[in-house]
Amino acid sequence: MRRMQIFGFGALILAAGLAGCSQNSESLLAPAPNPPVADIPIPMGMHIDLSRSQSTYAPGSNIRLVNELYVGSDPRLSVARFFLHNMPIYKWKMQEERQGPGGISLDFIKHQEECVITIKRGWFNTHCYISVTPKLSRGATTTSATQP
Repeated sequence: MRRMQIFGFGALILAAGLAGCSQNSESLLAPAPNPPVADIPIPMGMHIDLSRSQSTYAPGSNIRLVNELYVGSDPRLSVARFFLHNMPIYKWKMQEERQGPGGISLDFIKHQEECVITIKRGWFNTHCYISVTPKLSRGATTTSATQP
């Protein structure tokens, strides 16, 4: 009898601890301090995969090409919600959102640039691909580089 009481108490403590660790699905993820690209916020807890990322900036021309991969453990919808909330703070204007079996894709524009954020499920984590390219005239954009 005593063993059942101890087991029941242990199960109660474990359940309470796990409930405290769960994230409220409606809460927004916090932005990480000092993101690698100054005007593109990154959720805290996501880390850049430097082996699969590159950025190029041409001084004097205001042209930059960003193709970066970030990896984290937050659910895809929470990451998408983070970008939908935070990108306008950095003056990015939402153009289109697509969701499908391949993931979530968010398109933003700012001045003469387009930013495409693609959020996919990895084996054990969430992958977030960020691409920034110059925007061509009349709303056309450059062909997005292949994802890292």
